[in-house]
Formats: sequence, structure tokens, C-alpha cells
Amino acid sequence: MSIASAIDLIRKVNPWKTIYFNFHYFPFATAIRMPFFVYWRTSLFKMKGSVVIDAPVSTGMVRLGPHGLGTQDLLYSRTMWQLLGTFVVKGKASIGRGSKISVGRNATLTLGKDFRITGNTELVCHKEITFGNDCLLSWDILMMDTDFHHIMNADGETINEPRPIRIGNHVWIGCRNTILKGVTIGDDNIISAHSTITKSVNESNCIIGGHGKSVQVLKRDVRWKI
Repeated sequence: MSIASAIDLIRKVNPWKTIYFNFHYFPFATAIRMPFFVYWRTSLFKMKGSVVIDAPVSTGMVRLGPHGLGTQDLLYSRTMWQLLGTFVVKGKASIGRGSKISVGRNATLTLGKDFRITGNTELVCHKEITFGNDCLLSWDILMMDTDFHHIMNADGETINEPRPIRIGNHVWIGCRNTILKGVTIGDDNIISAHSTITKSVNESNCIIGGHGKSVQVLKRDVRWKI
């Protein structure tokens, strides 16, 4: 890293929150290497639960709150961290500014290696959300594995319990998408912008889009890269 790049990074990363985050969650030998960088305008709202690094530890391998959206309000946009359950990372990850991470008790959010959120995205996990490797999330995405409120049938049985969301390897989720509980997405897929995904698609190398029951494969045999 050049001197100019190092100075620019120091300007962007909040040193006090970075130190606090790492020494709060990790033993000394791990914390001293500062695997998590916490950027300015990041609110560490709930610092409970546990953070697991299932990969070789390196400095700054996970970044909370870097700016990546040219349309973002830099003064007011904040990244939020609310952890009561378990947060697992399997390699490098970047959670862009304005994103909200909320993991409930007894829930697990897992990020595969080379995971990236551009910004302004909400991951709400009350059971299990899992991403494979090399996933890219655009902006204004909402993913949640719970409805929060209970819906009962005529017999008083709850019919909308939380259910896991599982995203495969090398999946690109376009902007302004909503992905709800119980969804599984296969490897090497693209979810088109402004879709509401409520059912699983286990095929690979597809463009997927639509809303609710109309979710379908829009095109097959595609490839994507950054």
C-alpha cells in the first residue's frame, strides 16, 4: 500500500470504533491484527452475540461502512450494526455505507469469501441467512427471513415461522430487490432489479425476476463478472 493510500484509509476508518469492535469480539492475538475496519458514520448499536472468522485472519479483511455509492448522502447516511446472534465470515467482505446488519438471538448470518454490498442494503436475520462465495449485492436491497409478526390459521397455528434464506456462489443481486424467507438461489445467477423473490430457483446461470408467484427465469445460459 502506498503512503497516499494509507493516509486516505486512515481518514476513512474510525480508529476508536475499529479498536473497540475487534477487542470486543476477538481474543487478543486476533484482535491485534484488526481484521475488521469500522468506517466513520457506522453505528455499533448492539454489540452482543459472537463474530466468527472462518478463514485466515488478515488486517482489514472485513470492512463495515465504506462509501461506494455516488448518489449517497455522505452527511446523513449511516451504517448500522445490531448483533445478538452469530455473524460468520469466510473471507474478505465489504458492507457498504448505509447498510443495516440485524441478527437476532439464536440466528446466524454467514458471508462467503469475497462478499460485497455496494450500500444501503438491509440484512435482517432471525433464523439463518447464508451467502456463498463471490456474491455481489447492489443497493436498496431488503433480505429478511422473518415476518416478525405471527399469522395464524383457523386452528390458531402459526403459519409464517422464520425460514432460512440461502444464496449460492457467485450470485449478483440487483438494486431494489426484496428477498423473503424460505428462498434458495442457485449458483451463478443474477436477480434482476426491483424484484420481490418469494420462491426458490435452484437452476444456475440464469437471470431471475418477477414478483411473488410470478418469479421466473427470464433468461438462461448467462455469465456475469464485475
